[in-house]
Amino acid sequence: MKKFLFILLAITLIVIVTGCGTNAEEEVTGISGVYAPGQTATAYSYIHGGYVGRAIVKTDENGDISVSLDEAFLPHVLAGVDIESAEWNEDNTILFDSHGDAYAAKYIEYNGKVYVGVSVGKSLSYVEADEKGTAAGNTDLEMMIIRDQANMAAFYALVPAGMFKTFTEFGGTGTVVTTTSNGGVHKKTSPGYWAFGQTWIGNITAIEDFIAENGVQVDLAKASRAEEENADGLKLWSVADAVTGATNSDFKEYVGVAQYAAGKLTSN
Repeated sequence: MKKFLFILLAITLIVIVTGCGTNAEEEVTGISGVYAPGQTATAYSYIHGGYVGRAIVKTDENGDISVSLDEAFLPHVLAGVDIESAEWNEDNTILFDSHGDAYAAKYIEYNGKVYVGVSVGKSLSYVEADEKGTAAGNTDLEMMIIRDQANMAAFYALVPAGMFKTFTEFGGTGTVVTTTSNGGVHKKTSPGYWAFGQTWIGNITAIEDFIAENGVQVDLAKASRAEEENADGLKLWSVADAVTGATNSDFKEYVGVAQYAAGKLTSN
């Protein structure tokens, strides 16, 4: 009899523990009470094959999470010039392919170092220049920027601080880059970037709202994009049963960098 009671008690404990584990999992994937309140964390990632993505996550007094997403243009965009203008010509620019022919300043400066543009097939690479303005370095500037979190964070801070310049001639006076053909040096200050249809900012806002409502600990393996357009002509992303409102092809990358940032927060 005692043996039977012991086995019954053991089974009961297993059921209770299993049930508690399930409840804990549900609590972790919710939006409230997961994180300690009053926190901020930032993470960076190379997104969409040409931009430095940034996610800033915050928790409010209840531990609920919010996220702000943005992207910084890399040197090939920052150095873009109008070849039809008087100051730019075939000698002081580099022709490369960026959704068609594009021109960028041949000489630039980033964080106090001068770089020269070289053609790599149809692509553009900036490497350190020697005292004569010829290519002397063997490290691509953009690859150096996206190498790690510290380098990407520095890039985000240094460009708006005036540490990126273009030159019409080697050894001349540099011009600080404060704008691009899209607007600013970051996408949230660039209304000209993807300004049609759902728009870039429309998609980013949809992702930020989705995270605010569903939390950041979502399973991206369960993310899928609709094959058919809805009544508004959009193919929206969903995660499990939650429709996100976003259509951009790099949806997972944005959520991924937000998850990376959230991983730095302290949990309750």
